[in-house]
Amino acid sequence: MDTRITARHFNASTRLKEFALTRVEKLERFYDGITDARIILGKHNGSGSNKTAEITLNVQRQSLKAQDIAGSYEEAIDRCVQRLRRQILRYKGKRKKG
Repeated sequence: MDTRITARHFNASTRLKEFALTRVEKLERFYDGITDARIILGKHNGSGSNKTAEITLNVQRQSLKAQDIAGSYEEAIDRCVQRLRRQILRYKGKRKKG
């Protein structure tokens, strides 16, 4: 899986990039047809929790997308991965029926 990480308006640490990569790579356990992933990290202008994560996975003929705002990038990434896991399982179920 080809994975690209973009940090908007800040410099992401190596530790944060590795964290994001390992979390997204674990999604391959649920479906091995993921062709590539794009992770975008940024800051939201709201008050309090302002770290954003947006993850897009490209699978066969479709894109799965999740985004979240949290107090830390790690928490936002984890929430996105949980949402994408559910989307992948739903996608696999539809493919088996079709």
